[in-house]
Amino acid sequence: MVNSQWSTVNSQWSMAKVRSSLLTIFVFCLLSFAFCHNAMAQQANDSLMRPRVGVVLSGGGAKGFAHIGAIKVIEEAGLPIDFIAGTSMGSIIGGLYAIGYSPETMIRLIKEQNWDMIMSDAIPLKYISIDDKILDRHYLATFPFRNKKIQMKSSIYDGGMINLLLARLTSPAYKIKDFNKLSIPFLCVATNIENAEAYEMTRGNLQRSIRASMSIPFYFSPIEIDGRLLVDGGLRNNFPVPNAREKGVDIIIGVDVQRNFHTKDEITSMAIIMDQIIAMSDIDAYTRAKKDADIYIKPDLTKYGMMDFNSYDTIIALGENAAREYLPQLKLLADSIKNIQDYKIERPNVEPLDSIYVVTLKINGVNEENANFIRKSIGKSYPSKIAIHDIESAIMSIYATGYYKDIWYDLVPATKGANLVIHCKEKEEESVSIAAHYDTDYGIGILANITLKNILSFPRRSTLSADINIAEDPYFKLRLHSGLSQKFKYGIDMSAISLFMNQYYDKTINNSYSVQDNKIDLFVEYMPTLVQQFRIGIVGNYVHLRDNLIHIVGPNHYDFITHAYFNYHIDNEDSPSFASRGWKLNINGKYIIPVAKLSDGMQAGHSIILRADLDGAIAIKKKHSLKLGATIGSSITINEPPLSYRFFVGGQSHMKYFDNIISFEGLRFTQLYGDHIAIGKISWQYNFYGNLYAIANFNGGYITSNYSEWFNSESFVFGGGLTLGMKTMAGPIEVSIMGSNRCSSVIGFFNIGYWF
Repeated sequence: MVNSQWSTVNSQWSMAKVRSSLLTIFVFCLLSFAFCHNAMAQQANDSLMRPRVGVVLSGGGAKGFAHIGAIKVIEEAGLPIDFIAGTSMGSIIGGLYAIGYSPETMIRLIKEQNWDMIMSDAIPLKYISIDDKILDRHYLATFPFRNKKIQMKSSIYDGGMINLLLARLTSPAYKIKDFNKLSIPFLCVATNIENAEAYEMTRGNLQRSIRASMSIPFYFSPIEIDGRLLVDGGLRNNFPVPNAREKGVDIIIGVDVQRNFHTKDEITSMAIIMDQIIAMSDIDAYTRAKKDADIYIKPDLTKYGMMDFNSYDTIIALGENAAREYLPQLKLLADSIKNIQDYKIERPNVEPLDSIYVVTLKINGVNEENANFIRKSIGKSYPSKIAIHDIESAIMSIYATGYYKDIWYDLVPATKGANLVIHCKEKEEESVSIAAHYDTDYGIGILANITLKNILSFPRRSTLSADINIAEDPYFKLRLHSGLSQKFKYGIDMSAISLFMNQYYDKTINNSYSVQDNKIDLFVEYMPTLVQQFRIGIVGNYVHLRDNLIHIVGPNHYDFITHAYFNYHIDNEDSPSFASRGWKLNINGKYIIPVAKLSDGMQAGHSIILRADLDGAIAIKKKHSLKLGATIGSSITINEPPLSYRFFVGGQSHMKYFDNIISFEGLRFTQLYGDHIAIGKISWQYNFYGNLYAIANFNGGYITSNYSEWFNSESFVFGGGLTLGMKTMAGPIEVSIMGSNRCSSVIGFFNIGYWF
């Protein structure tokens, strides 16, 4: 028995010796090969007698997070890294490591980002003016209109948010223009789209070089550097091993996150198609590069795609696991190199700059009038110390106006601090946009929008916008808005809207109306902040109301109604569809002016209609939030107000054809109406997985047309329901089931897409 155990141990020890011998032979061959290269590289660095070690990081989108895990293991092995080369996501990770970021710092910074917003170029709502929030437009596609023709955009996104992220992350190296002077010499590769050649970058503006290297074609806009129009380097050189070798690197550790080809059944999205195109590009050079790497590390990332940015934890771990398999070789290599020439690894361990002393501000790419507008938007006098966060906030506010594109900033070294240079271009003044939406209340709608900017010589910032909604309930809207200043605006809104509304008793339709509302609205507004708006105006309504069932209202019932109004609106919620924090308050007052008789011969009395809406969202935990809401409204009038001015309650749609339609859980669309309402709402929101969420809704209140019966039991309504939803680039997809004390059966609701 003892002999048997000894035999087993002896066998294991013998195998270990064999593996150790093979490892030693491998390292010996590697070092011998390295010495041949090292002899030729002495002119570049006479003080370095040992072989130079380089790390090459491939492109691969979100899969490039695996590079951090691999670098962590290389550090653990104690290997010196003398050079880094990268393409696309490899250029980002490689560039940050070359600046001096530790793997732990990079992981923390990655976790702090909202990758959905960055990759969709979504500006945080707090930087968007309340005017744009009220319009709440999310188009499926927008096309520039040039030379009387609709053009295709060069990309889906300008990349303004990724520009800001790269500027902040590279800020510690803003003084360095020669990448060889970083803590580790660095190069990255892009593709020159004019001649389809790879373009190597070893000097210049670091953030723009990295941005060019990762500019996914059609997804992010191309970048112009040195007169060349550049896109993602993965199209021509996704694994720049030869580039590192040409820089005198002797031993190359390659980390490759590019996956093998997808099958036809797997090619189901634009991201997968782009992944396949990059994998196909210059496959022979890629194969040679893999063979030329001395240690080739390839994490198993078959379950992840180039857009899986929210899976960073798992992807980083897979990169670390793959590199850990080579840890014995890496450690032996480190020991062997140290025997040739001792070394000590010192890392700067940098962090993004918090603030900087700005000497001057310069605006590039726009005319002087727009440059002055940008200077006022930043609102700083120079020289002064300014927080990086304040620079980013100012740029996001400028970007959010919709008048500028390709916006980014640069810090140019000065004697004391830096000169702040903001680069941008004026956005096309004409555009055509398309949107689509469906919900149970309004049916399907296809919206076409034409926007013309700066059509008036004075004031400069004016916008003419026309909407045509081809739908079951169609409408046409025309808006002309002009800014007197950054805080004051005036304009005119005109619209023609058709809407079909049913009145119910339980499940039975007891009447239905067809409303044709033609409106002209003249207004002036003041916006003291981005989240607040005061507006006053006067409206002329020409309303055609037809009763389709019991004919209380005749077929030729036309009303001309005029009202003056005021509105105060504040909105700082963090999402239009799934807010987890922030509040909205909307206060409206209307005074109906009796300028003409109604079609039934009655004189419209002096009427005052008041309404206030309050909605708030409170984050309870990371994935849970509570939403609270209340609506109160009342009509103060001698005669009955026109039917079209009453409060209609019911339905779940966020569409706002008329401002007197109020959603209510458990009621059918516009099921009830009255002149006096008081409603409370509460919702529990749970983001249970990725972009999937559930909402439990409850609401109750009083609806009546008789003030004296406002709060009695007969006017009480309550309801509740459950919504399951998913956030997508095209908007939320939601399915709801609900019920109330006014409906004897369960009601369903379905929504897909953003609202307009």
